[in-house]
Amino acid sequence: MRIKGQSDIDIFISDGGYICMKQRHDAEGEQVIEFAPAYGGKIAEAIGSLQDFAQTKFDKAVPVED
Repeated sequence: MRIKGQSDIDIFISDGGYICMKQRHDAEGEQVIEFAPAYGGKIAEAIGSLQDFAQTKFDKAVPVED
């Protein structure tokens, strides 16, 4: 599954049944985070709770030039 507008992020279920998020970075390669299925709802709720706070912080951040 891809997140619309985020072609570098994949969400999938591992062979072991874990919920996985994989993000590709040009410089760092792939980063994978795995969550046990029992925590799926809690993770979604936590992300939802932090969304407004994170967006505000993101909007205020000064862009870093490479």
